[in-house]
Amino acid sequence: MNILLHSRAAAMTLRTVLLSLQALLSAAEPDDPQDAVVAKQYKEQPDMFRQTAKHWTFVYAGGPAKMPELDEKIRRLTDMGIEEHNARVALSSYNWDLERATEQLFS
Repeated sequence: MNILLHSRAAAMTLRTVLLSLQALLSAAEPDDPQDAVVAKQYKEQPDMFRQTAKHWTFVYAGGPAKMPELDEKIRRLTDMGIEEHNARVALSSYNWDLERATEQLFS
């Protein structure tokens, strides 16, 4: 979705910007990612990607799916003094592997 990078902002209408954003958000582009960690998970572990997306949607956008097993891993890290958001980011980055996320947070 290069229109957002290469078009002059003054020449773009609000409608064009919104349509461009809609296209960007509706079509995953793992070979030209906005977030390399998410793109890697999308390509290498699609089931984990979907689980992570559902979890983040529930937490930050009021989505319908609560994920108790992921919430438990976050709770275990917050019990160690890690802020909830930082725990979520670390776990998401390491495919919800509690040991790897813990190692990253405390190293």
